[in-house]
Amino acid sequence: MTAPDDARPPGAGALRHLALPAEVLLIGVLVCVASLPVVTALAAAGAGSVLLRELVEDERTPTVRRFLALVASALRQPLVPLAPVAVLAVAGLDALARAGGLPGAGTMGPLVATALALVVLVAVRGAARWRPGLAWRRVLTEAAGARPRDWRGSLLLTGALVVVAVVAVQVPAFTVVLPGLLTMAAVAVERRATGAKEAGGAGAVVRRPAAPGLTARRGRRRPG
Repeated sequence: MTAPDDARPPGAGALRHLALPAEVLLIGVLVCVASLPVVTALAAAGAGSVLLRELVEDERTPTVRRFLALVASALRQPLVPLAPVAVLAVAGLDALARAGGLPGAGTMGPLVATALALVVLVAVRGAARWRPGLAWRRVLTEAAGARPRDWRGSLLLTGALVVVAVVAVQVPAFTVVLPGLLTMAAVAVERRATGAKEAGGAGAVVRRPAAPGLTARRGRRRPG
């Protein structure tokens, strides 16, 4: 007689379902708080993505200690703190140009905003791809290349970015969880793309070997 597969006590599944939203909320708050210095925004998104994947794939409970360790690991690469500062500087200069009424500022404003939105999308997708030990330059390059190939995922993430921006403007009280929600959307998009790629590989046509009897008949000569 074999032992039952599920030896968990009764009610453990229900408790797990109740704990899951709280854990996701904790990750969102951690990402938001860690992003406040700006220079840590990309590192915080990467750390939050790792925690979300560990939660979904390994059922590993997220902790503040683990999050801080991941942020510190990401910040060891100079590109990570410099990228958010560069984006913020470009956005600030564009806002100053439009406020000062500089010639061409009204025309360049929408172009700069679109370019910054694309940069943010690449950064978020790169953060969703990052794992400890990977080079950020590599994951950001891969994310930039995946944007036109996985245009459906890019469209979904663009919609998530628009929703987050609208909610932040309309209901500022929800700002504390919005970075975590955007990170979760990016992880979902990346998992979707990975799952589609694996399904495509598994669905490849495999040539079946001929039946033994058919091979024998083909190799038999007809009488002359």
